[in-house]
Amino acid sequence: MRHYPSALLSAGFFIAALLCSDGVGAADKPVTREEIALGQKQYGPNQQQQGGQYTLDPALTAYVQRVGMKLAKASDAPDLPYEFVIINSSDLNAWALPGGKIAINRGLLAALDSEAQLAAVLAHEIAHVTKRHSARMQKKAEGASLLGALIGLGVGMKAPEYRDLAMQGASTLAYGAQANYSRDHELQADKAGMKTMSRAGYDPQAAVALQEIFLRESQGRKSDAISGFFASHPPSQERITENRATAKTLPAGGALNDAEYRKAIAQLNKDKPAYQYLKEAGTAYTGKSYAQAVALSDKAIALQPKQGLFWEMKGQALAKQNRGKEAITAFDRAVAANPGFFRPLLLRGMTQNALGQYAPAESSILAAQKLLPTQIGAYTLGELSQRRGDRNAAAGYYQQAAQGGGEIGKAAQERLRTL
Repeated sequence: MRHYPSALLSAGFFIAALLCSDGVGAADKPVTREEIALGQKQYGPNQQQQGGQYTLDPALTAYVQRVGMKLAKASDAPDLPYEFVIINSSDLNAWALPGGKIAINRGLLAALDSEAQLAAVLAHEIAHVTKRHSARMQKKAEGASLLGALIGLGVGMKAPEYRDLAMQGASTLAYGAQANYSRDHELQADKAGMKTMSRAGYDPQAAVALQEIFLRESQGRKSDAISGFFASHPPSQERITENRATAKTLPAGGALNDAEYRKAIAQLNKDKPAYQYLKEAGTAYTGKSYAQAVALSDKAIALQPKQGLFWEMKGQALAKQNRGKEAITAFDRAVAANPGFFRPLLLRGMTQNALGQYAPAESSILAAQKLLPTQIGAYTLGELSQRRGDRNAAAGYYQQAAQGGGEIGKAAQERLRTL
């Protein structure tokens, strides 16, 4: 599937260039140990930046992993250290990093109809790995580093200002999931993926049906999450035609497992009304209707209190109403729901800092930075260190923030001059 990088809201993670040329023929070379190591290094940060892992339904994660490993064993490189995770995002997306690190979004799982369609998605991403497409995309980011290219949260905001952190997302300029694959790479991954899913016992016609659905759904859509997916995974009649031709060369039949799939995603289907409330709350928040955003978040929470995103949305809206203590309580619930996700920790820390709760703020932001370094996090830690008289620590944090550029970077440079 094709991916494009975004410089602001959904930037992937650029890593140093490897060896190979851009030619498709280079895919015949085996995946290198360096590629495996780099994919592993960036897997966690990519997950953090795009929403964190979906932890509400462990059984669904185990199901996706079973399907993924079944396909991996039937792939052209069965010995790679494959991993499969679900990202806690409603966006329709799936991606792969070098060495077999693969993710699929909760939103895409909810849009599929069968296990065979899931297999088509995962097998396509596996093919991008085994054909080394994802590794070749690293050449676009030669010389970039994770720390040196922090963009930070809330593009355009003044450094000390807390503004819309979770709505903006955490952007770092580093390589990862959003690779710009060529047309030939896409067609090659389609063909290899269909062969893999057939060897694993799935009906390859599911890959044809999936592209037909994507092409139909993409028509006329320009600004919603679905169109964003199709912008990075462009369906086309050419791909449908090529997939049909490939299917004719493969054994007829194979499993669809639609009943098994419906059972696996039962929790997602049950929670659809709650996620719709979250979407509406986000719209209200963007429109500065913060009381409405709180009310809609409460409706989502009433339906599914274990989803941290709902508490996080409520906390943001409460903070906008200057109800900081209540916001912190909401962020506490978000952290408890998914303690391995950086964003509620950062949101809580920024809110604690605004209320003068400096020690708890530092603790929260440090925990967030360990999961995903952000420019605003580094800048705020500089302020907190400076406040307690640790000039060396403050200078280090300001130097990190300054490297990200922008208004926060300028503010950090000014702080460094005053130090």
